Amino acid sequence: MFGINGKIVRHHFMGVYGKVVQIRELVEVIDQVFDSFHKVNNISRTMLGPRKPSAKKLDRLR
Repeated sequence: MFGINGKIVRHHFMGVYGKVVQIRELVEVIDQVFDSFHKVNNISRTMLGPRKPSAKKLDRLR
């Protein structure tokens, strides 16, 4: 019969906890990447100036 060994259970939950921490770090990195894209997009918009009216019409058609 299978007995519950405290050491095995602790090892299992430490492994699960480690994976949760890794996923949390990955989500944080992905969030930083999207923030960087957003900042670059805002910078490029200010550098290029206002959009032409014809470009705005094309956007509405999409």
